[in-house]
Amino acid sequence: MFRVATLDDFAAIDELIVKKAKEFQVAGKSQWVKYLEPSRSDYVRHDLTKGTVFVYERDHQVVGAVSLIPPTDWDHNLWDHPNDAVYLHRLVTDSSAKGERIGERLMQFALSHTTSTVRLDCVADNAFLNGYYLQFGFRYIRERDGFSLFEKQA
Repeated sequence: MFRVATLDDFAAIDELIVKKAKEFQVAGKSQWVKYLEPSRSDYVRHDLTKGTVFVYERDHQVVGAVSLIPPTDWDHNLWDHPNDAVYLHRLVTDSSAKGERIGERLMQFALSHTTSTVRLDCVADNAFLNGYYLQFGFRYIRERDGFSLFEKQA
C-alpha cells in the first residue's frame, strides 16, 4: 500500500536509510555517507512533520520511502533558482524487495502528489541512476560538483 508517511513511520524509515547507507559503504560507494551520521534522523523527522514523505508498506512493514520536499541547503548549492521547484530526496527501498519495482512505483506515487516542478540529483558517475530517472520523464540538466541534475516539469 502506498501512502503518506506519519511520525509513526519514523523508526522504520530511519532504519531503511541507515541500512542502505551501510550497503553503499560496503560496496565502496561514496553516496549516502552523510546518512550514517546521527543528524540524518533530523532530516527524516522534519520531513515527516511536513507531510512530505511517501512510503510503501507491505504486511504492516515499510519497505520503501521517498521525500518530496522544499529546497534544502544542499539544493541551494547545486541549483540555480532553487525555490522554483520541490526536490526528491532519499528514495530508498529495502534490499529484500529488490526486483519488485517498488522504487519505481513509489516515485510515480510521489510525483502524482505534486503539481510543482520536481528536481533531483545523483552521483554523476552512477550510470544506473543517470538512466533510471529518465524513464520517469526527468530531463538531464547538467553536471555540477560531481552530481547530475535532473528536472521534471509539473
